[in-house]
Amino acid sequence: MERELYLRLTINSAVLAIFVALAIMPPIAIAGSSLSWPRGWIIVALVYFSQLGIGLWLARINPWLFKQQTTFPPSSLGENKRATGIIFGVVFVYFLLAALDAHVWQVLPESEEVTAIVRGLFLFLCGIGLIVWSFSRSPFANPTPQIEIGETQIVENCGPYALVRHPMYLGLMFCIAGLSMILGSILFAILAVPLIILGFLPLMKSEEQTLTDRCDGYATYADKVRCRLFPWIY
Repeated sequence: MERELYLRLTINSAVLAIFVALAIMPPIAIAGSSLSWPRGWIIVALVYFSQLGIGLWLARINPWLFKQQTTFPPSSLGENKRATGIIFGVVFVYFLLAALDAHVWQVLPESEEVTAIVRGLFLFLCGIGLIVWSFSRSPFANPTPQIEIGETQIVENCGPYALVRHPMYLGLMFCIAGLSMILGSILFAILAVPLIILGFLPLMKSEEQTLTDRCDGYATYADKVRCRLFPWIY
């Protein structure tokens, strides 16, 4: 069974990388270029290896959550199929437009390519670090629109959860902004902030309501940690 889960992790990582590739490669065809676009392939490689690396790390520290993430269909997907589809659709269109901006429009031209790539990589790694930190502090952390409530679940108020209620979404924001900057789109790196706030706000509110209703202590935790995404701001 364990070997099957690792195989599914590899396949899931490849599917996610292909998903991103399908979003960012059409702009190259529109521009009449070849598929020799190093920055695009850097993005695909980062997505694949980060997903694979987080999964392998998760298998070591939290086998239960690793199994949840690699079992298809996820047991908690059920009623959230529509939300999941919408989010993946929005992300696909976002990266498509970001690649168009980087390869065709260049609304906000970057000053120096190497500097932009380094800054984007820094943002991406910060996001991955925050997601990993969230996983390490909460055994029920989940980066997808799913809610798992177990009898033994407790409200975490340490680590990143002592600063914001949804640190994984903040980490995702850093990742998306970093990938956009690596692609060469300064405009969409900036737009990653409202994308996460507006796109995931209904989901965050829904999760909070469910946790308030079904998890003892969450209301007290929410009163103590008032910020959803940005410490001391929002």
